[in-house]
Amino acid sequence: MAYTVTLKEGLQDVVLPNGNRYQGGDEVVLSDEHYGVIPASTRAAVFSAEAVVTVPAA
Repeated sequence: MAYTVTLKEGLQDVVLPNGNRYQGGDEVVLSDEHYGVIPASTRAAVFSAEAVVTVPAA
């Protein structure tokens, strides 16, 4: 499972647990592991949208 998240407009230089830097409005796919380490309060403050993405088995 993975998560597609959109960063809130106006944010700058947000570093997510995957180690990459993003700007407001960016849409990012995070693994379940990376998404899970972000506290709920931080997710609410930083993400304007979130969706679960089913990843097909390899």
